[in-house]
Amino acid sequence: MDGYTLLYQLRQLLNESSTATWLDTQSSYDYLYQSAIMLSNRINMPTTTQTITTVADQTNYPLNADYLKMYLTDNQNRYFVKYYDGTSYYWVYWRDYAGVVLANQTTSVKIPDSFTIRDRAASDPDTGTCTTAADETNNEATLTDSAATFTTTGVSAGDWIHNTTDASHGVVVSVTSETALVSALYGGTDNEWDDSDAYKITMQPRLELVFDPPPSTASHSVTVYYVQKPAPVYSYYRSYKFYPALMPALVHYAAWLYKYRDRQPDYGDVFYKTWDNACRNVNQMLNSGIIRKGYGVNFIKRASTGWTNK
Repeated sequence: MDGYTLLYQLRQLLNESSTATWLDTQSSYDYLYQSAIMLSNRINMPTTTQTITTVADQTNYPLNADYLKMYLTDNQNRYFVKYYDGTSYYWVYWRDYAGVVLANQTTSVKIPDSFTIRDRAASDPDTGTCTTAADETNNEATLTDSAATFTTTGVSAGDWIHNTTDASHGVVVSVTSETALVSALYGGTDNEWDDSDAYKITMQPRLELVFDPPPSTASHSVTVYYVQKPAPVYSYYRSYKFYPALMPALVHYAAWLYKYRDRQPDYGDVFYKTWDNACRNVNQMLNSGIIRKGYGVNFIKRASTGWTNK
C-alpha cells in the first residue's frame, strides 16, 4: 500500500479528480496516517518488542516513540512483560496507575510486583540549523545538521518538524542517523532545506513504563511486547506494511475524516461503517489464521446436587 496507490484510491472514493483543490496532498497524507494508527490499534498489528535494562532503584523507563499499546496477555487476559534477572524468567503483570499511586511502594525489591503505563513529561523542542542543503524529492527532503544528536535526543518518525526560515512545516518520516533525518514539508517558500535554514522539532507524546515497586538490581532485562505505531507515509514510494486486504479500510477511514471536515458527517459515517466492517472481517481472518479461539462463558449457576429439601 504505497502512497501513490492510497492517494489514487482516496480520490476515487471521494469522486475527486487529481486536479481538485479540495483534496490537498498534505491533508490526504495526514488523514491516511491517522487511519493507519487507528487500524493498528484495532487489529493489533504490526507488533514488535522493546528491551529495557533496569537501573537499580529506578521506577520509570521510557518506551519507544512507536509504542501504541500492550500486546500479549495470559489466559486471564492480563498484560505482562518478561523479566529476566540473568538466571530465571519472571512474568510481571499490569495494574492501573491509580493503584500504583495508592499502594505507594517506594522500597525497591529484587523483582517488581507489577507495572503500569503512563504518559511522560513532554520534551522541549529540538532546535538547530541545516548544514547541508537538500532539494525536495518525491515529496521528501533530508535535513542534515552536523551538530545534531537526533537519535540521542529521541527524535522519531511521526514527530512534527518546522523549517522556521521558509515557514514550512510537516512530519519527520524517518531518522537515518545521529545528524540526518527525512522530512515531508508543506506550506513554505520551497518546502526543502537550504544551508543555514533554522528548524524546530516538536516531539509527539511519549509514554513510559512504571515498575511497582522499583527493581533493586541493575542490568536485569525486561521485554515489552507491544503493538507498533506505523511509520508515516508522505511519499508516492513509501508504503504501510499492512495486508493488501486492508487497503479499503485504510482509505475509507481517511475519507470519513475528509467528510467531517466538509461538514457532511451523515455521509461520512457510511465510510466509517465500511472501515469498521473491514476491520472486523480482517480480525476474523487473522484469528482463524493463527488458530485463536474465543472463550464461551456460562453465567447460569450450576444446580447443587447435594441439596435436599427439609
